[in-house]
Amino acid sequence: MATAAATSPSLLAPPAAAAASTSAAAPTALLFPTSVPSLRAYPRLLLAFRRPAAAAQGAVLEADEDVDQAAGAGAYDDDDDGYEGGRGSAFTPPTRPRTGKAALPLKRDRTRSKRFLEIQKLRESKKEYDVPTAVSLMKQMSSARFVESAEAHFRMNLDPKYNDQQLRATVNLPKGTGQSVKIAVLTQGEKIDEARAAGADIVGGDELIEQIKGGFMDFDKLIASPDMMPKVASLGKILGPRGLMPNPKAGTVSPNITQAIEEFKKGKVEYRVDKTGIVHIPFGKVDFPEEDLIANFMAVVRSVERNKPSGAKGIYWKTAYLCSSMGPSIKLNIKEMLDYGTQSSD
Repeated sequence: MATAAATSPSLLAPPAAAAASTSAAAPTALLFPTSVPSLRAYPRLLLAFRRPAAAAQGAVLEADEDVDQAAGAGAYDDDDDGYEGGRGSAFTPPTRPRTGKAALPLKRDRTRSKRFLEIQKLRESKKEYDVPTAVSLMKQMSSARFVESAEAHFRMNLDPKYNDQQLRATVNLPKGTGQSVKIAVLTQGEKIDEARAAGADIVGGDELIEQIKGGFMDFDKLIASPDMMPKVASLGKILGPRGLMPNPKAGTVSPNITQAIEEFKKGKVEYRVDKTGIVHIPFGKVDFPEEDLIANFMAVVRSVERNKPSGAKGIYWKTAYLCSSMGPSIKLNIKEMLDYGTQSSD
């Protein structure tokens, strides 16, 4: 047994060493030694030595049936060096047909709810609608279990990193917002009683500033009188990220506290362009009559057009969409939208 093991070439030895030890042996004996009990367990190891050994000796590989006889079982495919009985380097797992949401063509629809996928069939995604039709569709597609807000989204040709292309203003919605606004007022002296009489929910001075520093944020709008602004400046890091910092452009810094409170209670909405050049404005609730929603929406359009920044160049309006809080968007025809605003204002 020791003599036989010494004279027979090893499967793990390199092809050149095997050829030097047994020069009289046939090429097939070098490549496929019969001393191995079963080559089925070593298909990849056999493939690693198969082609290099044949190239070194200048031999032509035997046919697949000769390989079967030498190996005892299994077959190899010389075209792709894959093993028919296992997973070779060229093995491609079979693909299963997609079903359900995975079969939808748009990737974003695969994460949508069944409710959303059903209601979005009511509108054509690439069609541009006029304002009355879009408002009617928005009301039809509102199917959530709560009263959704009506929202307008405008992509403007603005780059807010430039000072002359920043858009920030307010608009008075003639039919209101449909929601109650909790207003806090920072003032002092006689204006404290004036703010309370106007309907402010929270009124204070230095003590309210200290409460805000401690984390008190139970209000939707913060209005300040001009004489309180030096003290309010210390709240910038707290109120700024939340969009609650009083600002004259937003109408939240005013010497007439009574008028400012009444405007925000009736439906005054602040808007601004974000860093991507988009303006997001809520303009009511979907349970409003269509006439009221159209009136509020056209007030928003006129305000955005009226407050066009001085640095805006080229086409001011890029795209305009309407949607409910939980519904799909409806694209508007911008030319018809602006013409409708001109007719309604006349």
